[in-house]
Amino acid sequence: MGVPEQATPKSSRLKIVIIILAVLLVLSAGGLAARYIYLQFFAPAQSTATVPDNLIGQEDAEPQKDPAENSSQPGTASTADGESAASRTDTSNGGNGAGENNSAAADKPVAVKLELYEGKPGDNQRFEVKNMMPGDTETKYFCIRAHHNADLELFFKTEVTEQTKNLVDVLHIKVTHLETGKVLCDAPFSEVNGSEFSELLKKNAEGKTTAYYRIDVSLDTSVGNEYQAAALKADFEWYVKDEGGLTPPQTGDNTNIVLWVVLAGSSLLLLVLLWKRRKEDGQHEQA
Repeated sequence: MGVPEQATPKSSRLKIVIIILAVLLVLSAGGLAARYIYLQFFAPAQSTATVPDNLIGQEDAEPQKDPAENSSQPGTASTADGESAASRTDTSNGGNGAGENNSAAADKPVAVKLELYEGKPGDNQRFEVKNMMPGDTETKYFCIRAHHNADLELFFKTEVTEQTKNLVDVLHIKVTHLETGKVLCDAPFSEVNGSEFSELLKKNAEGKTTAYYRIDVSLDTSVGNEYQAAALKADFEWYVKDEGGLTPPQTGDNTNIVLWVVLAGSSLLLLVLLWKRRKEDGQHEQA
């Protein structure tokens, strides 16, 4: 009876350690589950970024001409027509677009921020216009941030999901890269619907590329009033086809890493201690 009595304090301490590790295991697993649920269902659907002042109203910006531009899309309407990066006026509230560059710069337009990274190679933004008058322009800004360690081809595509009065035939869409002035597409929705337009994102020391784009949707002044009550809904899609160069985002939030380390460490120690206790119990039974 002497051996079991000497082993009792040690077994008690071992039992306490096992209980503590089990609690840590449950807490870390619960934390990971709670974080996953938050990110999937309760985190903000999208964030925004203010368009830098130097990208607004650049009257002298020269567009970047790429001889291989849209080579995979022969016959599409995507051209670099020499227009400056922000020469079209900003009428995001559907104004007539006349002489409002200074006002747009003062208001500091806000861009929808979309991040592409490993596990999330694409994102989508819904767009809708209705009751546009001839000469009206609807302007949207996008901040696309791609996390990558290799050259990537960034794609843009618009998919019309709903329309009335064949508005796609007269409603015009133009997509411009603000930093370079490069025009990805410039044509009626009917010509670009479902087509892909792209440009190359070069790898850099920062491991990410942030690009600002401006999308102008306009109704020409030559269009008659019969389209006044027309409406159009579309999806603006930004994506990368090859995920090979995408990397995880560097957010500075190490919560997941800490929780995974605690979870893995607790699991490993718990297994070792349970095996050790089982071995000791077996030795006591043999004694």
